[in-house]
Amino acid sequence: MAPAVVYLHIGSPKTGTTYIQNTLWANRAALKDDGVLLPGQSRFSRVAAASDLMKWRPADGDLPGTWRRLSAQVSRWSGRSAVISQEFLYRADREQIDAMVASLGGGRVEAVLSVRDVARLVPAQWQTSVRQRSTWTLTEYADAVAGTADSDESAAASRHFWRRQDYGPILGRFVEALGLDRVRVVTVPPSGGDPDELWRRFCQACDIDVGATKPGGVSHESLGAESAEVMRRLNALDAIESMPIRAYKKSVNGALSRRSLAPRRSLETGLVLPERHQEWADREASRLIADIEASGVEVIGDLDDLRPRTSSKRFVEPALISSDELLKCALDGLAGLALEHAKLVEKLKEDADSPSSLPPESAGLAASSTSSGLRGALRRRKPRR
Repeated sequence: MAPAVVYLHIGSPKTGTTYIQNTLWANRAALKDDGVLLPGQSRFSRVAAASDLMKWRPADGDLPGTWRRLSAQVSRWSGRSAVISQEFLYRADREQIDAMVASLGGGRVEAVLSVRDVARLVPAQWQTSVRQRSTWTLTEYADAVAGTADSDESAAASRHFWRRQDYGPILGRFVEALGLDRVRVVTVPPSGGDPDELWRRFCQACDIDVGATKPGGVSHESLGAESAEVMRRLNALDAIESMPIRAYKKSVNGALSRRSLAPRRSLETGLVLPERHQEWADREASRLIADIEASGVEVIGDLDDLRPRTSSKRFVEPALISSDELLKCALDGLAGLALEHAKLVEKLKEDADSPSSLPPESAGLAASSTSSGLRGALRRRKPRR
């Protein structure tokens, strides 16, 4: 038996998705009691399932195992609904959307797209690109997105932004696959208002009883200007360029960016759109609003939320921040990595010293092997000079 409705929150990136996902997960038990399933054994299992599905093509045969496990959990659910929130899903083409729908037990599938004003999106998406190994400066990225730069690099930067934030084509694909009455838009409220308003709007879009939940705290996984610039310069180093992508995600984007640098965001310079692109942002807002209206989908919130507000912050190019400020930031990041490393060493030592899961004759060998393996890993991770 499948739930009556499956809601797919498909993005877009940088539109409060982390806040929504954290709030969903924090209320998982209460939602389950109300008949709403959040599938997956952990938040990472949802990320892995969506990521693998976006790489899948029909010629590959069966859907990825990560997605099949997630969808099987949905198919077995007898409650009133299930919610899958993962911003990678905005990329789905028609074949992937059809495969998703077919895998979810035959119930009604609806898509929810959250959207945000372009003036806030450009710097937010730039710092995300930096956490994905790019080396564009904020000015270069903004110029590319606004169409005032002309080079192969600027074309790549423009594609990076618009494939995620051009709402007309995204809505068009999902409306074609699901039907007009099964796709809706949630607008992200302007900054400075009630921080829980986005959660209320999302609950309305997914038929969640907001009174049965507690809104989550504001997410601070994004970076300030100093941290983003440290990351950008780090990306240009040979040692980082040669790092396998999985290692980069765990060590640089995970341990350094999210856990060591992101917590200092309130101490850093804010990221804003260069002033010379404000008129462009106003024009693009009008275009995006017109595209959403033309799609005919239901809108929860106000499309005027997509019109840029004048920022109280002045634009600062992160690449021009003083070396002293960047050094303070880098040292904080280094301290965070040192603490993570110390915790890892202690955890490995505890695991090696614990005989609980090993027969007595194997415990000593395991401790020796773990210690030896750790020393080898540390030797391999020494930076190249």
